Amino acid sequence: MKSALETLFDRHYPDASNALKRFREHLAAAQLDFDVEASIEVLDSPPQPSFPHGLPSFIHYYIYGTQFGTVKKIPAAADDSAHAFTSDGIGLNMGCPIRLARALDVLFWLKPEDQKEPLAQIKARKNHFACVEELLWLTLWKNQAEVGRGGELIPQVNGNKVGDVDWFFISNGTPIYLEVKFRPTDWMRNPDCGGDAVDEDFFGKIGHKFPAEKSSLRKCVAAITGFAEPGHSDADNSFFALCEKKLLSTPGLDAILYRSLLGPIYVCSLSRDVVGQIFALIRYPEFVEYPPCYPVLFNRKLREDRAAIKKQTRLPEQGRIVFAIAPDNKPNPSFQPQFPYRCSIPKRGQKGEPRIQNVPPFLNPPSAEGGVNG
Repeated sequence: MKSALETLFDRHYPDASNALKRFREHLAAAQLDFDVEASIEVLDSPPQPSFPHGLPSFIHYYIYGTQFGTVKKIPAAADDSAHAFTSDGIGLNMGCPIRLARALDVLFWLKPEDQKEPLAQIKARKNHFACVEELLWLTLWKNQAEVGRGGELIPQVNGNKVGDVDWFFISNGTPIYLEVKFRPTDWMRNPDCGGDAVDEDFFGKIGHKFPAEKSSLRKCVAAITGFAEPGHSDADNSFFALCEKKLLSTPGLDAILYRSLLGPIYVCSLSRDVVGQIFALIRYPEFVEYPPCYPVLFNRKLREDRAAIKKQTRLPEQGRIVFAIAPDNKPNPSFQPQFPYRCSIPKRGQKGEPRIQNVPPFLNPPSAEGGVNG
């Protein structure tokens, strides 16, 4: 009988045995602060009328010691910032071995001197998921060359270093400086989780490492990975309004890219030509490269508390922002099961890892936790 990891790699690699062998070799070389294989768990999504075969099982590893999880202190009020840390799930305290395998492929493909910083980050519990997502952005470009750390673009001011840009590479002849951010608290923006609007912090600490003026010789790009798709409606225009504000206030920033963990890539800029140029450089992953869905497990009572104080979020816009969506210039279609998958956590492991148990529809006690796939 195949192990869970063997089953998972069979789904996503044409040569699964060699891919899994390489993954294990990379894990040994990385010497992470936690044991990935020892913490592998499987969460099944059973059949139901809208999904007669269920959804593919969520095969994941668990990391204790991150700031996320349902073992955290219950928020004191509906507007308590602690809500952002009350869930279990992908990118919070659960990781996808396929994402990690592809990130490690990138890491050990880099020059030895460029491996040092990301290796230190991916080893650490609290920085692990952010580093995985940072490395995966390097897989999304066509015909890359000269890939390495970005270095310092702005000279020191009063002896203070502004900071190094994450990456530099050339894609189809275009020099790119890339700064990457992962926004784990964005899980709350999923509609099933409460649908919070984007706030100023979402685009925070972006662009300050780039020069104040654009250059015709390079493109300075910021990339963000989150959880929910951008929206633009009468109730909430926060994503594009704040994206526009950031681009207007950071003249050296050519474009902002955004994608959810499995969604399309939004290319946003104040210039239609820049959008077209960067859009043409994007290599969107094949469907088989990653699992089709990931869960975030949230407390339904806490979601109801948040929803009770949710307000419309209309922010001022100048109408300057231009965007395109790779690969097909349209959002991914959403799908919802007829009966939302719900679960309980009857017990936990020694390190707090949740032992998740599916609960049939409509039999959940009010305090049970629910799952959202996205």
